[in-house]
Amino acid sequence: MTDIIQVDQLKKSYGSSEVLKGINFTVRQGEVFGIVGHNGAGKSTLIHVLTGITHKSSGGFRIFGQPESGLDAVKKRMGVMPDTSNLYEQMRGVDFLRYMGRLKQKTYSGADYLSLLEQVGLADAEQKRIKSYSFGMRKKISIAQALLGNPELIFLDEPTSGIDPESAIHIRNLVLKLKQQGKTIILTSHNLDELDRICDRVAMISDGVINKLGTPQELKTGKAESMEMLLRTKPVLQESQVRMLSEKLSLDVRYAGLGKDHVLLKVATEEDVPLLARALIEHDFLLYEVKVRERSLEEVFMEK
Repeated sequence: MTDIIQVDQLKKSYGSSEVLKGINFTVRQGEVFGIVGHNGAGKSTLIHVLTGITHKSSGGFRIFGQPESGLDAVKKRMGVMPDTSNLYEQMRGVDFLRYMGRLKQKTYSGADYLSLLEQVGLADAEQKRIKSYSFGMRKKISIAQALLGNPELIFLDEPTSGIDPESAIHIRNLVLKLKQQGKTIILTSHNLDELDRICDRVAMISDGVINKLGTPQELKTGKAESMEMLLRTKPVLQESQVRMLSEKLSLDVRYAGLGKDHVLLKVATEEDVPLLARALIEHDFLLYEVKVRERSLEEVFMEK
């Protein structure tokens, strides 16, 4: 699979403040690549460097094989979601897209603009002035602008932050549709559940460096000391019985808590789960539910 973006030891400083401290990653063609980090971690600065809004301090990157010095040659293949505070508020939605289309030196029909507005969920707002748009609508018109010219690579900076759940779902579905069309999408978000749902890979940035990178599944299963297992049995499994079965089967199974009708255990590996379930049945327990609890990306993000 072709690498659309290659980043090598990218650094960015503002005066004595080093914001990016040596970023390394690649983005593959056709993937949704998520970037997450706390406020000030360097997410937006990274996007600004890659899109030419600001210049790197050192290191390098390539987009479509072009280094920073050749970025202008590939900008027509890129779409960038602008900051919603920089929109032209006196313009109507469709006029804003026409204006941005002319800046991109692209010619569209009125039907093309209306189709794009419909795609982002603004079909009924094309004649409304942007100053009357809600925050969620401003996000949508910003995304529509990024899609002008049918770009191959799309940058979305916090596309669903601060908007209502219905709009957030619409934008997530739009991202997945764009992926199905073969687009490559870079998005930043504070919503780790969202990244888990739509991203092929996620980079976690902390203090100007990427400290974790992988598929959501790799991040959730990697380096875990144990897995949590919920069991609902009759009779309810007691702590002493857990110790007995653990010793008998030579398994690392630990009692972690008791609910109303279930018990929470910690097991060393996924392979321990069927062994323990079979042993419970052999010891005349009625087994109603077995559930392995997967770590969330939030838990992974908070781990040191």
